[in-house]
Amino acid sequence: MKIHVLPEPGLQFGSGGVHVDIRAGLAKHGTFDRGAPNVPVPIGVGLIGAAATLDKVRDWIESSRNGIASRADEKLPELRPAFPGMREEIFGTRLAISDVTTRSISRLELQAALEGQNPMGRVVDLFMDHARDLAARGHLNVLVVAPSAEVFALGDARPVPADAPLDEAQEDTTPKHIPNFHDTFKARALELAAPCQILRPDTYGGGSTRTRGSRRPTLQDPATRAWNFHTALYYKAGGVPWRLVKHSAARPTCYVGASFFKSIEGDRLATSVAQVFNERGEGLILQGGNATIDRRDLTPHLSAEDAHKLLANGLAAYRREHGNMPARVLVHKTSYFNNAEIEGCRAAAKAERVEVLDLVSVRRAGTRLLRAAVPAVVRGTTLTFDDRGGIVYLKGTVPYFRTYPGMYVPRALEFTLDDGETPPVELAKELLDLSKLNFNNTQFDSGDPITVRAARRVGDILKHVSADRAVQSRFRFFT
Repeated sequence: MKIHVLPEPGLQFGSGGVHVDIRAGLAKHGTFDRGAPNVPVPIGVGLIGAAATLDKVRDWIESSRNGIASRADEKLPELRPAFPGMREEIFGTRLAISDVTTRSISRLELQAALEGQNPMGRVVDLFMDHARDLAARGHLNVLVVAPSAEVFALGDARPVPADAPLDEAQEDTTPKHIPNFHDTFKARALELAAPCQILRPDTYGGGSTRTRGSRRPTLQDPATRAWNFHTALYYKAGGVPWRLVKHSAARPTCYVGASFFKSIEGDRLATSVAQVFNERGEGLILQGGNATIDRRDLTPHLSAEDAHKLLANGLAAYRREHGNMPARVLVHKTSYFNNAEIEGCRAAAKAERVEVLDLVSVRRAGTRLLRAAVPAVVRGTTLTFDDRGGIVYLKGTVPYFRTYPGMYVPRALEFTLDDGETPPVELAKELLDLSKLNFNNTQFDSGDPITVRAARRVGDILKHVSADRAVQSRFRFFT
């Protein structure tokens, strides 16, 4: 065994600027592709909400335009920096919202949908009617959907939040599921031409949506909420806010994440696959085949044929995106790779002449490292067991912040190289890198890599979608 403390990875922003922190990097250097043709100027925003929420939403967006002051501790100013506003020198664009692109749902309409048994379907239908109308307008890039608190209360008391990291959630292989507005609406909205951003009343000061038994994280400070919202809209409109620093000596790598989910009816265990093509972090979504539970360890697995098809489809998508094949493919999966899956993935990689294939399983670590100091173990701390795996802390004390920004004792992520040749320390470095590619949140210590986080997030949505239905291929439609 050997302990390593990996340095915090840098991120690349506008004009080649590099910084370890997302918000500081954006404030100092601007977005990575600021001013690029793929970023619309302005970003056309459609707004849908109950009549009672729309005024508050628009007031909050308007008040954020010129910035929001920090509420950070004077001793820890880096932890919660001020939001500078949606300024041209940072984002290279602005938000455009008008009365024409706003749809108001009356109290009478909403109350009628909420009455009776199983109201979720009626409420989603009501919001979708307005969303289709707005999405048909070609100049809108993102739809912001802002239901009232009572809509979220329909199914918000699920035991684990959808975006909980692996160290706080079990794999979703049980049939029990509480439908919630976010996932149900997102599944329906995959038919729309524009991605959607669901806006909770907690975010803009429209009331609390916390229910007894909910494990939603503590509400963030106003400046952080503004950072997250505006950066997410920039990404969903087509922008790349930041990317991993590209190392010239590194092999071009295609990153793939695979996770499993059960259908709402509980009769189908399927695979969701999120593909992060390269250091730019743009995810494409693929639907994998049905899985079965291994009776020996009660974990889900694919047949050799389905594993081959999964990776072959992923590589085909990579070729369409880049016009060539990667030199290396790294697959993160939330259950170990058995012999059939290894065989299928190897065959797919060999057919495309991929030089290196690394198949890595990730899970919550049962091992903890204790530190003889008050702060939690440092983020990036890695313990390698042998030449096949170890654990890495993706949450923990952050030297740049000079504190541990979490509320609970952090748990590490365990990883095992089930097949491949990359040393475990390098695999841990990539896990740390990939934990900083969640464009829906500007706090980089999210606790799991985007490969797995995206696959799990996709599964939350796809369980509401029939297996034969075509869906959007871009991850920005699922967040």
